[in-house]
Amino acid sequence: MALGKIFEPISIGGARLANRIVRAAHGTGMASPHITDLFIEYHRARAAAGCALSIIEASRVHPSTALDFQLYGDQLVPGYQRLMAAIRPYDMRVFQQLWHGGNTYFALDGSPPWTVSDVPGPLGIVGRTMGNAELKELVNAFASSAALAEEGGLDGVEVHGAHGYLIHQFISPFYNTRDDEYGGPLENRARFLLEVLRAIRERVGPSFAVGVRLGASRSSGVTESMLKRVIQMVEGEQLIDYVNVTLGDYFRQDEIVGGMHNPAGYQLHSSADVASVSTVPRLLTGRFRTLEEAEQIIKDGQADVVSMVRAMIADPDLIRKTREGRVEEVRPCIACNQGCIGGLLRSGKVGCAVNATVGRDIEQSDREIELVAFPRRVVVVGGGPAGLEAARITALRGHHVTLFEALPHLGGTVTLARRAPALHTLGDITHWLEQEVFRHGVDVRLSTYVDAADIRAECPHEVIIATGSIPRADGVQVPFPGERPEGIDLPHVLTTHDLFSNVDLEGVSTAVVVDMVGHYEALAAIEFLMTRRIKVTFVNYMHNMVRPHIRSTWRDDPAVERFYRKGEIEFLPQHRLVEVRPGIAVVQPTEADASHRRCIGADRVVLITQNKPLDGLYYELRDELPVHLVGDANSPRDVQFAITEGYLAGRRIRGDKPVSAQFQTAPIGR
Repeated sequence: MALGKIFEPISIGGARLANRIVRAAHGTGMASPHITDLFIEYHRARAAAGCALSIIEASRVHPSTALDFQLYGDQLVPGYQRLMAAIRPYDMRVFQQLWHGGNTYFALDGSPPWTVSDVPGPLGIVGRTMGNAELKELVNAFASSAALAEEGGLDGVEVHGAHGYLIHQFISPFYNTRDDEYGGPLENRARFLLEVLRAIRERVGPSFAVGVRLGASRSSGVTESMLKRVIQMVEGEQLIDYVNVTLGDYFRQDEIVGGMHNPAGYQLHSSADVASVSTVPRLLTGRFRTLEEAEQIIKDGQADVVSMVRAMIADPDLIRKTREGRVEEVRPCIACNQGCIGGLLRSGKVGCAVNATVGRDIEQSDREIELVAFPRRVVVVGGGPAGLEAARITALRGHHVTLFEALPHLGGTVTLARRAPALHTLGDITHWLEQEVFRHGVDVRLSTYVDAADIRAECPHEVIIATGSIPRADGVQVPFPGERPEGIDLPHVLTTHDLFSNVDLEGVSTAVVVDMVGHYEALAAIEFLMTRRIKVTFVNYMHNMVRPHIRSTWRDDPAVERFYRKGEIEFLPQHRLVEVRPGIAVVQPTEADASHRRCIGADRVVLITQNKPLDGLYYELRDELPVHLVGDANSPRDVQFAITEGYLAGRRIRGDKPVSAQFQTAPIGR
């Protein structure tokens, strides 16, 4: 597709945008409690590549609400000034999102938050209903925060009125049960938003942009028709310069940031409808990954500017590469949410499953890589995500790299996982990595199993072992490592490797999935079976279906929703497998004795336990030469760890000094 609209400039209030690509507000964990150098570099990198506007993460406007990774108060101004000094050379505009959580979170000091009513919030918090004095104080707090943003040199602000936060709660007929001038009909429920916007307009200059973020949600009763009327109200008083329309709330967080099961533009059925009445520029989002996708919705008249947050987390240079005709070099976002959203839980700051430099923006970036002065010969063993990334970054630095893969194709276990329903985009990153290793001249040898002697024959200066892991299939269950289930060697007991390798499921009507890991792997196995009309019983030892960092990716609830649409499923939390018999699995609650055992019909038993690392080559070679152990061969985890460790291994290989004489005449390869 020829790109035209996406590169046209547009003005939002007094802010002129060089193109139509925007990054909507998103938590980073890099600015708690103040703007940091890492936060500045994170945004500067996206500015340098051509992003026209960034709306930086929500700033709480008042201590009656709190969230750990938020910005706050007059400490912002010096940080704003440092941020803008770094951003200005690149012509990216910056807005600040202004936020109050209402009944979503406690106050900054742990006390009940200020809320529209005493209706419990999505996390069960009952807040303190505000009177007129508190309402006026909050209105002034929004206006004061906007004034601070202007003082700090920013170009505008956005009032967050969506996702179930305070202003959204005022608009909601379910949360807003007030009987005063702020409750009842929609005109009253929108009053607080109007007062906030009026107060901001009075405090900032005429060229300072002001916008609002709105979004429908089923659980709060905020409909598209309501929001159309709200937009007409605020535009009728000329209070906003743009509208940002989104979808969802905390009851369905997957609607806010859709996972890989969502198509591009998945919010448009709602957001484009709401935005259709607007006369000011319309900002829409919805898992757009390419400029072509963004171009299309602008051409279709659904939006004027498009948000591409995760796409530019995965590849900050997306715009520059596309404009230069290097679309194939754009690192794809796979919409797994593990690094960006899940990273806030895992490490306290945003990361990326496919881009190991995110969160390390100051000290490590592909853009900062320079060729080494003295290239080494490097052997990489294993062509999964870890090995591919290790080979890519090592070759990018100018080393001579040979990659051995025992299978006839690259990709490792991702080639199996992508066969599961809703996981197909996993293959996008290994496809990209494969292209990149060939582009950078890596000598790739497929269908080549190597042992320690083969590696020695290559005369490498350093070796990276990325041989992955295999299912244990020994029945070790986390809460009872000394008790192995009987019958696990029966032929109808499978691993997920077996399952996704097109194992015969003809005539299978029942299956038991036993999970001791808590990753998405079990949900993928369940859905794979259920698409074949197989009744599934899901057994795991935890309270929930998955571990917390996977829940934070917001992909488990949509999966369960699909399960109930597809067939019959039973969930047995806090259970373990005791025995397998032909056609039967015997399970028992983890906290009960044998009298509570239960027999379940099971034509197939899928056993998911922690894998066994294939690390033998590392231990054979580590006393002879520098060897790096990465990915699942180091410890079985997930694709984010694999890619990160592959990247770091490639960066550690030095090339600042000449190689020893014994290697200078040795052949590169065979």
